[in-house]
Amino acid sequence: MTAVIRSLADSLRRFGDDRLEALLVARPDLVSPLPKGLGPLAARAAGATSARRALHALTLPELHLVESLAVLGDGASPAALAASVSSDPATIGPSLERLTTLAIVWGEDELHLVRPLRESLRVPAGLAPSSPDDPAPEQAERRVSAARETMAEALDALTWGPAAVEGRGRLAAALREAGIVVADGDGGLRIPRTVHLALRGGRVRRGFAAQRPSPEGTELSERIPGSRTAQAVERAFESLRLLGTVRSFDDDPPGVLRRGGLPQRDLRRLADRAGVSVPAYATVLQSAWQAGLIGHDGQEWHPTRDWDAHRVQGAEERWAELVLAWALGHHLAAVVGTPDATGTGRSLLSDLTRRDGVRTRRGSLLRTLRTSPGIDATARSLSLCLAWAFPLVPADVIEEETSALLTEGAALGVLHGGTLTSLGQELVLALDEDVTQADARLAGALREAAPPPVEEVLLDADLTVVIPGRPAERLLPLLDWGEVVSRGGALTLRLTTASVRRALGSGRDAEALLLLLEETSRSPIPQGLTYLLRDEQRRHGRVQVSRATTVLTAEAEVLDLLQVAPEASALSLHRLAPTVAVTLSDPGFALQISRQAGLAPQAVGPDGRTVGPEVSHSLPGGPVDPDLVTVGGPELALPPAQAVTRIRAAEDGAVDLSVTDRLLEAIAQEAEIPLGIVDGRGGVVVKRARPLSLEGGRLRAREAGSDDEFTMLVHRVTLG
Repeated sequence: MTAVIRSLADSLRRFGDDRLEALLVARPDLVSPLPKGLGPLAARAAGATSARRALHALTLPELHLVESLAVLGDGASPAALAASVSSDPATIGPSLERLTTLAIVWGEDELHLVRPLRESLRVPAGLAPSSPDDPAPEQAERRVSAARETMAEALDALTWGPAAVEGRGRLAAALREAGIVVADGDGGLRIPRTVHLALRGGRVRRGFAAQRPSPEGTELSERIPGSRTAQAVERAFESLRLLGTVRSFDDDPPGVLRRGGLPQRDLRRLADRAGVSVPAYATVLQSAWQAGLIGHDGQEWHPTRDWDAHRVQGAEERWAELVLAWALGHHLAAVVGTPDATGTGRSLLSDLTRRDGVRTRRGSLLRTLRTSPGIDATARSLSLCLAWAFPLVPADVIEEETSALLTEGAALGVLHGGTLTSLGQELVLALDEDVTQADARLAGALREAAPPPVEEVLLDADLTVVIPGRPAERLLPLLDWGEVVSRGGALTLRLTTASVRRALGSGRDAEALLLLLEETSRSPIPQGLTYLLRDEQRRHGRVQVSRATTVLTAEAEVLDLLQVAPEASALSLHRLAPTVAVTLSDPGFALQISRQAGLAPQAVGPDGRTVGPEVSHSLPGGPVDPDLVTVGGPELALPPAQAVTRIRAAEDGAVDLSVTDRLLEAIAQEAEIPLGIVDGRGGVVVKRARPLSLEGGRLRAREAGSDDEFTMLVHRVTLG
C-alpha cells in the first residue's frame, strides 16, 4: 500500500532524480544557497517569495488550476478540481503533473496548494475574497434559484464577470434585495463568493484551455521560389550596413542624455543619414549596444574595444553576433520614443527600454512561429499564443512585445511579416545551444543562403553605379559616395554633387575612388564622373579639420628617436612641427610605447602641468547584460545533477545541518520543536513552537497550544 503524502517534503522525497532536476531548473532560486536536504528544499519552495515567483512560470491552464485549488480549499480531489475548471481528470493531468513538479501542489487523492499562494490569491478567477458574512453554500443556491425566476438575463451577465458590480438603479436595488450583491463598504457592490460560485454552478472557470492556441493567418505562397530567402539575406546585410555607420561616431559622436541613452533627435538624424526608418536603425544600434560594441564616456557615444575585433570578422560572423545579441537581450528597440508608465519618454540605449522577462517571451514567440512555417501569422493570433504562455503579463505588454518582435525581427532578416525566414528558423535552433555553437550555426546559415559577393560594377553616363549582386567588402566604400536609387537583385547608386561633397567631408579620397572604379568597372569611367570628382576635390579642403587623441611634445631629436623606434610604429605618429607630434592612440598607450622605446615620458595636462598616474583609456567592451551569453535565463550555480546529488547526500545525513536548515526542515514537516530565544540580557528563553516560515532573516512561528504567532530574527534562535 502506498504511503500517504503528508507534506510537500514527503512529495519531494518521492521524486526521482530527473524530476528533482526539472524542479531546480525551473526554480533556480531554490538552490541559492544549496539546501541541506529535501526538507529544507521543500520549506524554501513553500516560502512566500519563491512561491509567488513560481507563479510567473505557469501557463494559462496551470494558473487556472492554482486559482481553483485556492477556491476549493485544502484536500480537494483531482475529480473535484477538474470539475471546477469545466474539464475532466485526464485533460488536466499534464498540467497538474507540472504543478507537482514545480512544488506548488502536493498530494495525490487529496491535493494541497502551498500556503502562501492560498493566502495571497484573494480574488481568483474574478471571485471576491471570502468573508464571514458570506451566506452558506446552500443558502446561496436558494438565493440564486429564486432570483432566476425574475432576473435570469441579469444573472447570466454577472455569472462569469468580476465580483465588483457597478449600478445604482432599479436593477441594482433588486439584486441587493435578492441577496445576489451586497455593499462592499466603499460605496460599491460586490457578489459574495458563495453566491458567485452558485451562479457558476460550482465551477471556477468556464473552460480549460489545455492546448496552446496555434498562430493563425494566410498561407504563404511564393511566385518566385526562393524570393523570401533572398529578401531575408538582403535585410541581414542591410543590418550590417547600418551597423557600419557606427564608425561615423568617431568624427560626429551623438550625445548622451543625463539619465543615460541616446537623444531622440540624434537617433532621427542618424536614421535619416542612413536612409532607413527609426525602428530599423534603433534595432541595429540597440543590438550593437547589448553586444558591447558601442558605449559612452558620460558625454558622447563611441565604439568600444570590442568594435575593433568585431570589424575584422567576416560579414556572416558579424551578423550572427548582432542577431544573437538581439535575441538574448533584455531590451525592446521598437518602444523607443513612447512614454513608459510614468509618462517618461523611453530613450534608446538606456535602462528605460529594459523589461524583465522580455527575453523569455521573445524566445517563446520565436519557437511558436517555428511550429507554423507555412503561415503568415497575424499579430493578434501571436498575442493570444503569448498570453496563454504568460497569463500574468498584462495584455497591453503582450501586444507591445508582439509588435516589437515583428518590427525588430524584420530589420535583422529573421522575420518576414508573421513568419520566420530560413535565417529565423536557424535562430530558433541556436537559442538552445551555447554561444559558440549558435554563432557558428547562424554564420553558416547566412553563408549558405547568401549568393557569392561580386567585385565588379557597371558604370553609366548618367553617373549611376550598378553593383550586380551582393557587394564584396572592397565595394562597400561606394555606399558612402552615392545615393541609393534601388535595391534588390542589384544595387543601384547615383553619384551627385551633394553625395560627393558629403563623402569628401567625412574624409573620403576621390582619387582612391577613381582607382577603385578603374579596377572593378567593366566599362571605362565616364568623363563626367571624373570631372565631378576632381572638381569637388579641388574645392574641398580649404579648411582642414583632423582628429587627434594625444599630443606629444619633446625636443626635435627626441621625437626623431621615438619616430624611428620599431615599437612606435603602432602609434602612427604625425609630426605637426619639429617638436610636436600627434597620435590617435590614447595617452596611456603612448606612455607605454615611449617607455618600451627606452625613453622616460611624463604625462601632462592641457595646461602643461604634470598630472597623476590616472590617464584616460579607450571604452571597455563586453555585453551590457552579464547574462547575455546564457540562453535560458539565469543559470544554476551548479549543474542540476550535481545539485541533486548534494541535496540527497545531505538528506542521508552526510552533512551537518545548520540552525537555518533545521528550522526549514521543521517547517517542511509542520513539526513542533523547542526554540531557544536569546533575550536582550543574553539569557535564553525556551518555547515549544511550530515554525511557519523563514524569509528575509526572520522566523515566523506559532507557540504550542496557542493561536498567537510571533516573529524574531534568526540569529536570536538557538536549537538544542
